Amino acid sequence: MFIWDDENIEHIGAHNVEPEEAEEAMTDQFRIKFDAHSGKKGYIGATEEGRRLVVIFVVRYEGKYRVITARDAEEHEKKLYNKRRSGR
Repeated sequence: MFIWDDENIEHIGAHNVEPEEAEEAMTDQFRIKFDAHSGKKGYIGATEEGRRLVVIFVVRYEGKYRVITARDAEEHEKKLYNKRRSGR
């Protein structure tokens, strides 16, 4: 389902994010999808530990996701996510 290579693992690592965390945020049932720059897509989601992340990705062949970057969500992004999760 995900495409990982040295380049994207190192890039998200610079933001202190592990591949497993990015995958958890992307598969979070409460994730929020948005359009990112240059035709890319993004999600605001949470890890199993509750860390809120923003993950930018592209969809490649056979519907597999290649993560471009992932970082901690900013306060306004966390508020959007928390609002959706609480149903308000």
